Amino acid sequence: MKEPYNWYVMYVRSNTEGSVVDALNHAFAKVCDGYEYDAFCPESEQYYRDKQARLQGKLYKKRPLFPGYVFFETNMPEDLFRKLVFDVINKSHDIIRLLSYGDRKDVALRKEERERLEYLLKGKRCLEHSVGYIEGDKIIVTGGPLIGMEGNIVKINRHNRIAEIEIPMFGQKQIIKLALEIVSKS
Repeated sequence: MKEPYNWYVMYVRSNTEGSVVDALNHAFAKVCDGYEYDAFCPESEQYYRDKQARLQGKLYKKRPLFPGYVFFETNMPEDLFRKLVFDVINKSHDIIRLLSYGDRKDVALRKEERERLEYLLKGKRCLEHSVGYIEGDKIIVTGGPLIGMEGNIVKINRHNRIAEIEIPMFGQKQIIKLALEIVSKS
């Protein structure tokens, strides 16, 4: 996307992320002259616990990274975006509100938060699984988007192959669950 661009976040009803993404892309296609835009719901891979699925070769499934939230990326000016998105929100039963930072009128995701998510997503809209090992009481990630973010890991569930990391997002600390496969422990 051409610079400058922003990410905006909308809080939506549970399990309506896909339909809200479609509705936003459809609504903005009609009125968005010359500006780039993309509504999306970032996803993360999660390990299939179902033995039948694993026997069929399906190791990971995709789930929303932030359930109940839809992101919107655009290079249009913020005042134009606000006008257009509030028209869509008023017509939708699934979009609850556009997120902002406390009392402030800032609705765009802060640049450092956006860049952190872009780093994790690696230009895709899905956070892939990571691979690592445990040496003593230290986690070393050898592959995937968690390389270099070992200090952000707050909890690991080796049985379910999930790591919980803490990142600042939406003006507060968020815990997100990511696929992390620990291949050895010494």
